[in-house]
Amino acid sequence: MTRSELITAQEQVRRRLNDVGFVLDPVTTIEIADFGLGRWEQTGLGIIIRVNEPEYCSKYLTLEAGQECPQHYHKVKKETFFVLTGTVDLELDGVPMTLAPGQSCTLKPGVNHKFWSVGGAIIEEVSTHDENSDSYFADKAIVRDPIIEEG
Repeated sequence: MTRSELITAQEQVRRRLNDVGFVLDPVTTIEIADFGLGRWEQTGLGIIIRVNEPEYCSKYLTLEAGQECPQHYHKVKKETFFVLTGTVDLELDGVPMTLAPGQSCTLKPGVNHKFWSVGGAIIEEVSTHDENSDSYFADKAIVRDPIIEEG
């Protein structure tokens, strides 16, 4: 992902949040995860870390229409997804489910999962402490930490 693509994606995420009344401080960091695949529009996620303490973590996750977070699991992290807007489809250890606004789902460590949204969504993730190194992806080509190219 180039720096200009990153900035465009960050603006898109900020608009999605602003459109539903989630106003971010102008200096809030918006992480754009394209998982090193260079296809953020299809395989990507906007991530706003609200707090990441040793005991707990809270994030907003944004999915644009048609976007997917690819299959992965965590060895340590336990997480609960609260769907705030949109509809989110999940696959948990191969079992499909759909969550609508107001619904939630808790994932224990070791549960293989992926999630996506046909029309776009905002999820609040509340979890134990989060480390990018605790994400194990089925696709070995995936890189969790963003790679930004100048240009």
